[in-house]
Amino acid sequence: MEGGFGAKLKSMSVRRCIKLRSIPLLKLNLLQTLNLSCCYSLESFPPVVDGFVGKLETLLVENCHNLRSIPPLKLNSLETLDLSCCYSLESFPLVVDGFLGILKTLVVNSCIKLRCIPPLKLDSLEKLDLSYCGGLESFPLVVDGFLGKLKTLLVKSSHNLKSIPPLRLDSLETLDLSCCCSLESFPPVVDGFLGKLKTLHVNSCCNLKSIPPLKLDSLEKFDLSYCGSLVSFRLVVDGFLGKLETLLVENCHSLKSIPPLKLDSPETLDLSCCYSLESFPLVGDGFLGKLKTLLITSYHNLRSIPPLKLDSLENFDLSCCYRLESFPLVVDGFLGKLKTLLVTSWIC
Repeated sequence: MEGGFGAKLKSMSVRRCIKLRSIPLLKLNLLQTLNLSCCYSLESFPPVVDGFVGKLETLLVENCHNLRSIPPLKLNSLETLDLSCCYSLESFPLVVDGFLGILKTLVVNSCIKLRCIPPLKLDSLEKLDLSYCGGLESFPLVVDGFLGKLKTLLVKSSHNLKSIPPLRLDSLETLDLSCCCSLESFPPVVDGFLGKLKTLHVNSCCNLKSIPPLKLDSLEKFDLSYCGSLVSFRLVVDGFLGKLETLLVENCHSLKSIPPLKLDSPETLDLSCCYSLESFPLVGDGFLGKLKTLLITSYHNLRSIPPLKLDSLENFDLSCCYRLESFPLVVDGFLGKLKTLLVTSWIC
């Protein structure tokens, strides 16, 4: 149709049209929802008259395996953009003026050929998923570094990502950087403030050497497992992790010390296979009254453990601590809830 069809459309779905290769010229001035998901054979994004889809609120393009590029678009009203599993996509769609000021959800996971994302203005973004983007070498430049409304940032298994620029993340609740094998430094956070963060995954970042001091008042789960190059743990402003329930540090082979921590609420603490660690972390007041699981297996250089209060402990594993000379002193001698105690392979 001359001038393109669809001028009055508000919603358009061609989901699971698996043999569809192309879509004709469209005029989409009023369109609010466009769903192209699972069009496995689609090679090109439908051309849009003037690139204008100014009222579009939701754009779903996931699992378009053969889609290589998306033309420049004007997306002033866009709230949700899902490009996940577009395996052939080599470049992020150019957004006119770089403005996505209303966007709340941006999902780009498993775009394995995507190498970069242009600068964007993302004032309203709440969720950003860049996981499994194996070709992505640089984190998208955010105008002013401001992601003040972002609650979820997922960058898992982006193997070639080497650094993340300074960001302001006042509202962040979940941060997953796991398996970013090339990442050498933790992203600098403006003011070091992550006061609303509840979950932090940095596991299997094998080249990560240090983490800067951060303010983590709300953190509930922290996973540092398998960070083989991590040497220092200068992590927590004031040493306060009062809401932390799970701390996993196993297989951090190069870690030599953990600073004093205030841990009022932990239920699981795993320090297994930290071969270079010579001392147990100093816990404020020695109080671990809610701790249920304490794993210190293969802690080869550990010589002693300070007195601890372990009223709720159920599982305690001290196996293969070859240099440990004495059993840890338990305040009041109380381990009334203990169900499993493993002290195998001590060398006497």
